[in-house]
Amino acid sequence: MKFKGPMLVVKDIEIAKRFYTEVIGVRVIADFGENATLTGGLALQTESSWATFTKCTSDFFTYQGNVAEMYFEEEDFDGFLKKISTLEVERVGEEMEMPWGQRVLRLYDPDKHIIEIGEDMKVMMKRLYETGLSIEQLAEKTFMSPKIVAKMLR
Repeated sequence: MKFKGPMLVVKDIEIAKRFYTEVIGVRVIADFGENATLTGGLALQTESSWATFTKCTSDFFTYQGNVAEMYFEEEDFDGFLKKISTLEVERVGEEMEMPWGQRVLRLYDPDKHIIEIGEDMKVMMKRLYETGLSIEQLAEKTFMSPKIVAKMLR
């Protein structure tokens, strides 16, 4: 068996596709009307079609469960922050730096699924290295081996 990726149930697939393509920056690679597959393996399925397939009623669905998130990485993290500052996007908290040095931001998609945008790990490593941290210090901070740190800095 192979895991092929998560599928999010959405109320309006056109609004969801617009959010993921315009805000997150992924592309739709297959669009079947009530189901769409995005780059990276994320799929979207309309609530109405999912209910039909599973024989669930509308009271089955709850949104904003806040128990899972979809994770993306962004090479130009500052550019992403600037871009979303001009959009009506609901944030879950503020931008923060994780203990290992990665900058992250969480937000809600239109159906209140949590989306985490993290700074690309190679970009993070280079940024931290430029502050004067040695490979050994980076390995300790990021919980990665010195070999992986050195590879990421190339």
